[in-house]
Amino acid sequence: MFHLIEQSEVNFIVVMAFRESGKSTLMNMAHVLWSILGKPGKKFVVIVSKTQEQAKSHFANIKAELETNELLRADFGPFTENEREWNKLSMDLEYHGSKILSITRDQSIRGLIHGSHRPDLIICDDLEDTFPERARTDIMNQTQDLYKRLCDELMTVGSEGTRIVILGNLLSPNSFIMQLKDDIDRGRFDGMFRAYPFMDDRKKVLWPSRFPDAESVQKFRNKFADDTWIREYLLKIVEDMDQSHFLFPDYDLTNVGEARKAFCLASQEFRDSATNDSPPQETLIEQMREFVISAPCKVTFPEYGSSEYKKRDSGIAPYIEELNRLRRKRIEDASDALP
Repeated sequence: MFHLIEQSEVNFIVVMAFRESGKSTLMNMAHVLWSILGKPGKKFVVIVSKTQEQAKSHFANIKAELETNELLRADFGPFTENEREWNKLSMDLEYHGSKILSITRDQSIRGLIHGSHRPDLIICDDLEDTFPERARTDIMNQTQDLYKRLCDELMTVGSEGTRIVILGNLLSPNSFIMQLKDDIDRGRFDGMFRAYPFMDDRKKVLWPSRFPDAESVQKFRNKFADDTWIREYLLKIVEDMDQSHFLFPDYDLTNVGEARKAFCLASQEFRDSATNDSPPQETLIEQMREFVISAPCKVTFPEYGSSEYKKRDSGIAPYIEELNRLRRKRIEDASDALP
């Protein structure tokens, strides 16, 4: 992530990383401070968040660093102490003639200017709402709204050298951040997309100092439901859990609740062996050569009836058959109980 920040020729960066990965600390707080105090010399930074509380949180992190980091204060101060500006989620770094402004995604930045400077660094951190997977209309509408704002406002408010950074997580195959990945892949946007899952393609943990052994990994893993872990930590898209009957048409999965349980319990074989057509990301720095990370894409399952399907299907069949046996027994018991 630090390598990405230092690439002065890349002005559009999209980073998808697992929850609690530190992406906001590195790509937001550290990035903002270095861009103003360091070599880039940015003059007007705008941080865009989903809610007012998130905007306050991002701003407070930067404020706290400037207030408590004595090295920063000694080398780069003074920093503004105007409480009225703090309350507006805005601060001036007087020594550098720079400004930091934190806003929500619903606030317009059209026409914003600081002295003679238009925004030259815009960081959008976790803009998307989480919807139930079945709420596809809500997801698509949100993606369309965010995409329109990006194109109509964020990309036009700055100058030629303005950098835009989008940070987020994997929420849906139709999400805003996945749309940006597709645009970069297809050359519609000139930029860079990077994904950082909890584990790489070979199940090697990307943060070994925090998770040094299998026990620490398992303890962390146990905090999350299967679908949350797979999507938001492994950064893999799987079919909607409630659509199990499309994946297993040979089995009697008429009850969605029971089908979901069976899918969660029994389909790990399918998930592990599902194909991912995305090639591994290019290694940017030497330290990352030990990892193989494929960017997220729609996970596909073998075509129904194919030999590959039948081979993988054999692993889940006993679980499904047991589910159906229990269902039949319950029906029989209920029938026996009738007068």
